[in-house]
Amino acid sequence: LLAHVASLNCSSDGPRHMECSVTCEQGFVPRSGSGKSLGYAQQEVVLTCSSGRWDRSVTCDPVDCGVPDQSHVYYAEFSCPKGTTYLKRCSFSCIHPAKLRGMNQWLTCLEDGLWSLPEAYCKLECDAPPAVPNARLLVPRCMQGNHDVGSVCRYKCKPGYHVAENTVGKPKKKFLKVQCLESGQWEEGRCIPVVCEPPPPVFEGMYNCTQGFELDSQCVLSCEPPGSRVPIVCTKEGTWTEEFKLCKSLQGTCPPPPELNLVEYKCEQGHGIGAVCVPSCIIPPSDPVILPENITAETMDHRLQPTRVQHIVCTGRLQWYPDPSAIHCIQSCEVTELEERCLGAKCCSYSASLCKMQAWG
Repeated sequence: LLAHVASLNCSSDGPRHMECSVTCEQGFVPRSGSGKSLGYAQQEVVLTCSSGRWDRSVTCDPVDCGVPDQSHVYYAEFSCPKGTTYLKRCSFSCIHPAKLRGMNQWLTCLEDGLWSLPEAYCKLECDAPPAVPNARLLVPRCMQGNHDVGSVCRYKCKPGYHVAENTVGKPKKKFLKVQCLESGQWEEGRCIPVVCEPPPPVFEGMYNCTQGFELDSQCVLSCEPPGSRVPIVCTKEGTWTEEFKLCKSLQGTCPPPPELNLVEYKCEQGHGIGAVCVPSCIIPPSDPVILPENITAETMDHRLQPTRVQHIVCTGRLQWYPDPSAIHCIQSCEVTELEERCLGAKCCSYSASLCKMQAWG
């Protein structure tokens, strides 16, 4: 007698021939002895007995729902210790940082081969945002936690600080906005100290500052008479209290820049205070650069990409800045298809020979 059979109806039109129709119970499907499915649940299967032999063997096997996937419960993983067949149950747990919402974490395999609808779910949320140094939280409810993805919390940087951004030349922002990301973490945001722009290169070596270019630093120009030296102060807006100006008593010119290290100079403005000269290398293709201390053009590691010098300035001290003796010529890559391959290989943009070795090697 077959297990889990709902109905079995047999008929015979002779002593050597019989037909039987088999229907499985709810939640079970007919399957042949070879394991092949013979239909769906509640579908009738006909067996034929001829000359004492049935044409096939049939069993009623439970429906298999298969392991649940993410479409059943997002951000969850499933456990099915007793299998995935009819009336078996699977539990789920939320994958960090998702959090469980609801109480029933079980799914049941139903007679139609589908899992029951979940009565709980996993929700991606952010906890309360971390404290931002040198900033004040403007929205107190942010500290309650359980923030949906996309939620925003706002801060205001303390006086003397501004939002850290990569934008150059734009006004410094005081208000910081951070968002809850799909990772369940808050995006990073920082408030950094206000820093004023350095004085123009023509003032190089002519001023003394109490705290560099930081907030409240006081800078004094050394060319002014001692009694008339009024400090120029870096304010919380990142600007100086007044413009740096050359002292009226300054006179003279810088000596012509020496042509050292295969570098020559074009000085269309002459050699007076504030005049600009443009360096170029005598042997192309090369770039004039500032080399690190104790490094020569021969010992230079080209991957360091030294600073290229666009121009030098005659300062109020009648000296060139940067110092021409520190400027050297480094071979540069030619602008060819080879250079594009170089940049893709992340090799330096100053050494053609090194580029060729890396691009072709």
